[in-house]
Amino acid sequence: MTKGIVNQDEMTRRMLDKIRIYEHKSDPKRGMINEAKEENKEVEGDAIAITDDPKFGQNVLTNQIQMFRTSVESGAEFNKPNPNNVTESPLVYIPSKGNLIFSGVIPCLNNLKWQFVLKTNTGSGCFLWADGLILNKDNIQILNKLSGFYSNWREMWITESADLEMMANKMMND
Repeated sequence: MTKGIVNQDEMTRRMLDKIRIYEHKSDPKRGMINEAKEENKEVEGDAIAITDDPKFGQNVLTNQIQMFRTSVESGAEFNKPNPNNVTESPLVYIPSKGNLIFSGVIPCLNNLKWQFVLKTNTGSGCFLWADGLILNKDNIQILNKLSGFYSNWREMWITESADLEMMANKMMND
């Protein structure tokens, strides 16, 4: 390893450390870094794991997963819905906020974790977490598909907000 690369690596590490310190000390409502953490706090409250149970509609979870695998990456992985640990579920609805969160992992992108959030402070709710992701043509193509899918997913759920309201009403009555 050359000295220049070591210095660049060290500079990158220092920048990331500063970001982490800022993230820890900053107001949780400030900045995109903290926005995903805010959404995760929401999930811990009154959140409901969406499954293929008919009370949520016709195969809602399976349809979401299949659309993602067809449009973005066929090898994408999703947790099984867990009513005891909603934060681990791939599709989560937060009735009090009318918000929806969809998440999974793309193994071929070095286990990139992604999360779509319907309603955010910034209007953009496509969050990514990855270690050592190589930006080559194939990976960039998948990331572009992911971004495009998020846009379509968000528009679909905004258009079909009546479905979300229907889910909330059924939950309140159950």
